[in-house]
Amino acid sequence: MNSVLTIGIIVSVILAVAGFVASNNYIVAIVVMILSTLYFLFIGKRIVSKYETKVKRFNECYHFINTFIVSLSIKGSVSSAYESSIQIMSEDFVSSIENIETFSQQDKLDHINKYFRFHVFSLFVDLINIFEEQGGNILEMSHYLLEETRLIEEYISSSKSITKKKMVEFAILWLLTLGIMVFMRFALSQFFNTIAKQIFYPIGILFVCLFCLLSIHIAICKMTKLQIRGWNDAEKI
Repeated sequence: MNSVLTIGIIVSVILAVAGFVASNNYIVAIVVMILSTLYFLFIGKRIVSKYETKVKRFNECYHFINTFIVSLSIKGSVSSAYESSIQIMSEDFVSSIENIETFSQQDKLDHINKYFRFHVFSLFVDLINIFEEQGGNILEMSHYLLEETRLIEEYISSSKSITKKKMVEFAILWLLTLGIMVFMRFALSQFFNTIAKQIFYPIGILFVCLFCLLSIHIAICKMTKLQIRGWNDAEKI
């Protein structure tokens, strides 16, 4: 999250400087700097945090399910497969299950299901329950589930790649726009000296900077949107 705040500060400074140079008005620069900083601190950071949590949780879910099923196919024991899966998980995950050692195996998986909250993990829990009751070849039974988790993992990777490209394009377009706005202030210096005295001009520059901030918010919301069944139906963190 430090990277989000760092980028937010850089963007805030760029907007404030562009607003000041284009309007020659300190009030415009101060207002833009304060609003943009508050946005990244309290809104942008929260949106990105939810996105990163969702991606991190599914990566954990993906590795847990795969490790569990592979271990179960080799060892034939649900408890042994559970222990093998726990060993590869993150500290956050481990801390979330500290108080379930005395739970039954099914209750442990039900508890973990609340941590992941993805539909594929609910299917995984149902699959393990069926395996314990009826037995069978776990690899054949889990073929559809493993394929589904793989497709979601590929979808997340593809979305992240597209997001990076869109972010670069978005940044370039707005830098060009702000650059043109600043350039016009010097290219038309005589006209600027006349229009800068009008109250609507600095207000107009302020609205341009705030519109840029609004477009950043819309872009962040769209670029961090991941449709993963289960998580989107649950209460967000």
